[in-house]
Amino acid sequence: MSMIRTLPTDFPSDFLWGASTSAFQVEGAAHEAGKGVTVADLRSQKSKYLDTSVSVDHYHHLEADVALMKELGLKSYRFSISWARIFPHGNDQQVNQAGVDFYNRLLDLLVQNQIEPIVTMFHFDLPQSLVEQYNGWASRQCVADFYHYAKTLFELFGDRVKYWLTINEQSLLANVPAMNGLQASDTREMRQLGEQSNYHMFLAQAKVYNLCHQMLPQAKIGPAVSYMTTLPYDHTSSDVLKSKQLEDLIGYIDMDVAVRGQLPSYYLRYLQDSQIQLVTQPEDEAIFQTGRADFLGLNWYSTSIFRLNQQANPKMLDGVISGVEKVRDDRIINSQWDFSCDPKGLRYALQKVNDRFPNIPIIITECGWPDADILEDGQVHDSQRVDYLNDHIYQLREAIRDGVNVISFNPWSFLDLISVNDGMNKRYGLVFVDRDNQSTKAQKRYKKDSYLFYQKTIVNHAKNVKIMKTE
Repeated sequence: MSMIRTLPTDFPSDFLWGASTSAFQVEGAAHEAGKGVTVADLRSQKSKYLDTSVSVDHYHHLEADVALMKELGLKSYRFSISWARIFPHGNDQQVNQAGVDFYNRLLDLLVQNQIEPIVTMFHFDLPQSLVEQYNGWASRQCVADFYHYAKTLFELFGDRVKYWLTINEQSLLANVPAMNGLQASDTREMRQLGEQSNYHMFLAQAKVYNLCHQMLPQAKIGPAVSYMTTLPYDHTSSDVLKSKQLEDLIGYIDMDVAVRGQLPSYYLRYLQDSQIQLVTQPEDEAIFQTGRADFLGLNWYSTSIFRLNQQANPKMLDGVISGVEKVRDDRIINSQWDFSCDPKGLRYALQKVNDRFPNIPIIITECGWPDADILEDGQVHDSQRVDYLNDHIYQLREAIRDGVNVISFNPWSFLDLISVNDGMNKRYGLVFVDRDNQSTKAQKRYKKDSYLFYQKTIVNHAKNVKIMKTE
């Protein structure tokens, strides 16, 4: 028998062509049907853009939206369940039946239309009551409450869900603790709260990985990781090392803990240098060792270029990696929000993950192009998004030919949705939703050119994607 492995030449026949959303960004009905208040709801009230109370009203357009998914040809749909729609206070004794009914309707529609549900348990919308009760993820009590929530989801929906995602972009929540509802008097205290929360989220996921394997042995579970590929601006070891530190503390830390079952040494060094002391329990080590992910969900959009600058103070990295600034590279296409269109960066990023975790199954849980789309005569000609999708799918095939085990692609986003900092000005959807930041309007849906391109791509299994358009 030959010991030389044959590499694939194309997307596998059972590849899951999908799309993504999150609950608080599309559902609306934030104060209806028994749903509790979340941290995301309160943050939206402080913004002139992020109106979660209505969003794009997916809650009341469920059947029509799934019909659009079916027409698109989706094989998977990655979405999140709102914790506060199941347990309004996060740790209630009884479920909110109206919330359960909503997700049962959604899952039943997906299954009826042969669309594989990929379910995120927690996507930026912690029940506010848990913050008020005990400071949310900063308390170890949140580990137990998340475990109970996950167990309830497995019991309620495990018969229809094969793929589970635990926490979306945990490193972002750790580095921006206010997104978890945490407050502090100074930056140092905020960092301490952020890292203790980080530890509790790691621990909760390890326990839930184990629980999933026990309760749903046929299911698969993993994290949804914010994976930002960073490149050094200068060809110096100092810049290269700093870029690696950025990648480690933003992306790879979540992957390392999920796959290897322990806190990585670079993170322990960071805690030591920052004089942050985590509160742990002796039994935690065994929990981490036995609770491992089955796959990795990767939220990957673009590459970012950084250089050393001691005067710089990037918002997201404040207190984590100091002395760096992001640099725009005008040799490649950049959106008005400074997202680069760098398709080969995706292939490079996937190769790096595969080098670190050989043959780990990978689901692309987010990947998309932001733009200020305009509706004209019932049409949206989002040509740059079409090119972005074409070229990233082209490089995704190249990564599979490299031997990377990618099993699903779920671009962000299926629908236009409320973007965290820019509301409806910054659109990602394949489907245009007719509303703006000032008015909810009638929320009518329109298929963009990108929808039609992706529809053709799915039906042809990407045979239509033959060349790169942005080179």
